[in-house]
Amino acid sequence: MSARVPPPKASLLLILCLAVLAWTPRAPARAAPPEGQFRVIYGFDREFPPFTFEEAGGEPTGFEVELLRAVFTGSGANLVFRPLQWDLIPLELSSGTITITSGMVRTEQRAKLYLFSEKPTFPLQIRLFTKVYNRFPSAALLRGQPVAVEQGTYQHRLLEAFGGINVKPFKGRADGLRALYNDETAAFCGPVQNAYYYINKLNYGAITTVGTPLGITEMRVAINRERGDVKKIVDKGLAEVTANGEYDRLYRKWFVRDLTSGEQAALRQAARDAAVPAYAPYGGEGRGAAILTATGKIYSACTVENADLNLSVSALTGAVSRAVSEGEFEFRAAVVTRPEGGIVPPSPPELQLLHEFGRGTLVLLEPSPGTLTMNMLPELLPDPVTRDTPSLRLE
Repeated sequence: MSARVPPPKASLLLILCLAVLAWTPRAPARAAPPEGQFRVIYGFDREFPPFTFEEAGGEPTGFEVELLRAVFTGSGANLVFRPLQWDLIPLELSSGTITITSGMVRTEQRAKLYLFSEKPTFPLQIRLFTKVYNRFPSAALLRGQPVAVEQGTYQHRLLEAFGGINVKPFKGRADGLRALYNDETAAFCGPVQNAYYYINKLNYGAITTVGTPLGITEMRVAINRERGDVKKIVDKGLAEVTANGEYDRLYRKWFVRDLTSGEQAALRQAARDAAVPAYAPYGGEGRGAAILTATGKIYSACTVENADLNLSVSALTGAVSRAVSEGEFEFRAAVVTRPEGGIVPPSPPELQLLHEFGRGTLVLLEPSPGTLTMNMLPELLPDPVTRDTPSLRLE
């Protein structure tokens, strides 16, 4: 047998390196999308509750997160979630690092950079908030007063455009609301649902909205400019979830508080009491109506008829007018009753009146004796009249 010849030093070093590499632990391979699927990376604002945010364990959640999940169900796409700071999202969307985002307002400039969904995901109202016991009935009365706002945001620009406001910028919305709660400012300006999320989370129950919205705009899904295929999926999915009721189910889950049995009883009793003195010489039977507001107050009114039908006032119209005249613009629920307490469905014009103050208002109905239901407005008024407010928009 011939003796084994030792390998040269360079060859020995090569063998040792290969052995080390072979035994080095490797990061687990990223799971490939299921067969037949392609990846759609959804970059979302991690700090915009209740629309998009992360739970304690890092799980993405929120109204728009669940809405996008529903939109892409059955589409053949594998939706991947990527939490980001909002100021990074436009750059990553332009570069294609992410495929889509949500919560973006379509402007003329942005329409040159991104594709947008045909349907909006949410009509966002920007409003002023004050203390309940220090309420300003009109935004004009806040001129000269210190108003908190998140720095560099759409609402920050709205405040400056409004003029005369002593604008106090804060790093975050929660900081601005805290300043109002501690009486460091007279008001706070921000998106309604986002503000109420923090008001409830921080237990700032003595804060409410002021007058007419300062601005109304529509949030949409924005898509990388090169991904027309994804835009088709988004448009088709949004149309489907709107038609099949999934949109309203999610809306109710995230933005509507159901009434307790005690609240239902108090609302119904207020409407019944209001119906007693109704003036109805022509219709024969008057009605009473009651509105429950976000601050917990109930406003009621009765029918007031007139020989000229155009001058007659329905009970629900009267209740809405009373609430608004007291500076209440956030309605939780409404009911119309006969004098003996039987519930009457509101007329289409009355439903349209309620819709002006939000699709999430609940209407108490009694489909059978002793059975109460709480229906959200879109169930009763599927095609409300809507109108843009260009005078309030600042793009």
